[in-house]
Amino acid sequence: MSRYNLFLKISNVVAYILVIAANTVVHVGDSKSDEPVTNSTLISGNWTVPETYLLPATYTFGIWGLIHTLLLGFIIYQWFEAAETATVEGIKFYFVTASILNVVWLLIWGNSRIRILIDAFVLAALSMNLFKAFDNISTHYPPKDFKDRLFIHYPFTIYAAWTLIATILNFWAAIPFLNTVFFSTIAIICLGVVGYDYNKNHDVVFSATIAWALVGIAVRQQDTLPILIASSVSSGVILGGILRKWISKTRAYIELRRTRLRDVGETDPLLP
Repeated sequence: MSRYNLFLKISNVVAYILVIAANTVVHVGDSKSDEPVTNSTLISGNWTVPETYLLPATYTFGIWGLIHTLLLGFIIYQWFEAAETATVEGIKFYFVTASILNVVWLLIWGNSRIRILIDAFVLAALSMNLFKAFDNISTHYPPKDFKDRLFIHYPFTIYAAWTLIATILNFWAAIPFLNTVFFSTIAIICLGVVGYDYNKNHDVVFSATIAWALVGIAVRQQDTLPILIASSVSSGVILGGILRKWISKTRAYIELRRTRLRDVGETDPLLP
């Protein structure tokens, strides 16, 4: 292993530890308030977010636990030879940069709109950084087996998709002008289009992450009819597309198995 590769992998480990430490400080440490918390929702520990028309149900934020668990798998898997190329040439230092931005986002977060606005731009940079890593590994380093999918592709796919959602949520919390039923409905429809498009391009995990957020929005905003309809229809279209794809693949697999078994039967020598 070259010095560069070793340095990159150690940097990934340190970056992951810093993110977990920052999360612990934010969720467990003393709450920081620039002004009284008004119209805000407690998500976890001392972590509060302003109420908006795009805020999903609290349980949807549990996806962070899945993301951090999968990233831990990546941190371990990167040391295996099978992950060498994708880690060094695909992910590069994007994970380290994303982790630094993640820590900054967590530590800046507060109850004032200026902090939330700054955080929105930090999240936008974080999201673009992750999309670059996601695009690299999706385009140039497709998974060779299930371990590649689980520990390289899934973590960065879900991470990239969820930071897109988080970025939009931050801008909606920071800019009251956006937080209207009209603009929120448009945003939900756009998310539905994005999720459906990624599903058409065979990235079911990305689409499912978008659908997870949309279902959460439908659950929380059920009293606002346009938001409920838009989020329900958008998530339904995405999940319906995923289901159709799975059914199609299952049918193709069964048909392939039947064809192979039939071919084997036809080529068996006749018994005397």
